[in-house]
Amino acid sequence: MQNTPPAAETAPNPRRWLMLLALTGSLSMIFVDITVTGVAGPAISKSLGLGTAGTSWIATSYLITLAAGMAIGGRLGDILGKRNAFLFGILAFAAASALCGAAGDGATLLFGRVLQGLGACLMQPASSALVIENFAQGERGKAMGVYIGIPMSFFALGPVIGGALTQEFGWRSVFFINLPIAAAAIALALHARTANRASRDRSFDWISAALIAVGLPLAIYALQEGAARRDDGALRIGEPRLVAMLGAGVMLVSLFAYRQLVVERPLVHLALFANARLRANVLLIGLMQFAMAAISVQGPLYATEVLGFDEMKAGMAQMPLLVPVILLASVAGRVYDRRGARPLARLGMVLAAAGLAVWGFACMEQSYPAIAAGMALLGAGAAFVMSPVNTDTLSSVPDDMRGQTSGLVQTFRQVGGATGVAFAACLSGIAGAYGQDLAHATGAAFLGGAAVAVLGCVIALRMPDGGAPRARG
Repeated sequence: MQNTPPAAETAPNPRRWLMLLALTGSLSMIFVDITVTGVAGPAISKSLGLGTAGTSWIATSYLITLAAGMAIGGRLGDILGKRNAFLFGILAFAAASALCGAAGDGATLLFGRVLQGLGACLMQPASSALVIENFAQGERGKAMGVYIGIPMSFFALGPVIGGALTQEFGWRSVFFINLPIAAAAIALALHARTANRASRDRSFDWISAALIAVGLPLAIYALQEGAARRDDGALRIGEPRLVAMLGAGVMLVSLFAYRQLVVERPLVHLALFANARLRANVLLIGLMQFAMAAISVQGPLYATEVLGFDEMKAGMAQMPLLVPVILLASVAGRVYDRRGARPLARLGMVLAAAGLAVWGFACMEQSYPAIAAGMALLGAGAAFVMSPVNTDTLSSVPDDMRGQTSGLVQTFRQVGGATGVAFAACLSGIAGAYGQDLAHATGAAFLGGAAVAVLGCVIALRMPDGGAPRARG
């Protein structure tokens, strides 16, 4: 199929719901693979002879690759065309999953995880842009609610899925399960016959790509390693090696940002931040992911170590967070189609801040019913923020910039998540250093997330009104 030149608006794809199903399946794989390896980690460690550090890198290597590569993947999506980028990305992700499942040693597994991340970086920005390209104004909110809501459900169910697969079929199955999902997504995408709209601008700034590809991993690695505690109980963040890595990473990322403002054809058009509406949307997505970061690490650990749940029950204990996302994501999408993102973002950030605060205090009191109430509030807040804000961002730019804009959004999201994990671990470590038990240390991490969500409330209150999207007649 020939590339279709970008246009301001084109007729919606008559097979767009098939395409949406393919896009939703691909994003579900990406989300599940963030959390699924946490439960499988002990079995992987035993099978491949990995130590504690090696096991933690099974998850960390994937997260760092996501953070470092999203902006690059978004720009490649504009150059290749979003449909082609999506197909190449899902093929790479499937091949990397097969490599992970067949790995006979830790090095091969870690290499496979990095390749998984690279495939996801090509696939996810393209898939977000494809939702906007395939659906008309007036139904994009509903479509994006499905696209984000279902994968967020799988994100929460990741520990349950990982535990069940590992228990019944062994740890390799958590990677092999991606293969039939990828095959189905590719088949649906091809059958949908989506146009492959590519940018007329074929330039690619290799210097910028190198700066962000090296700088972000250095900074995130230093933050995450710095959040660990030494044998004497002190945090490692003050170690000279980590300080030097953090400084180098921040310097390279700063050079990347500066270069985007001065070169004629940047990798990411940071000048887009001059648009107050887009700037608020991107910051909200990053802050929400930052605030929720403790869930993936502290949440399961608290459930097993403090509440005494087994791995399966610990995963099921996340259901109060999951249910509001399932029930409200499509509702939020329909409201966005009528009223725009601002009222949803304001309500969502307030609910998220309240939910994290309730969850934090409930952790200290060791009350699961109160924790469940906090989860429900947070789940509702996430449903009202993540999908509408993402839809609003991508709807505000032309077709030929949606790939890199999606890459920008996903970069902020992944960086927010990666640095949020380190932030939550630091707060938990500091509380532990002052003699607090795990319940209070975990509560401190969630209260820190609540404080960050309050900052998001301020941004949501100040964000301009983009108005209700207009349906095309």
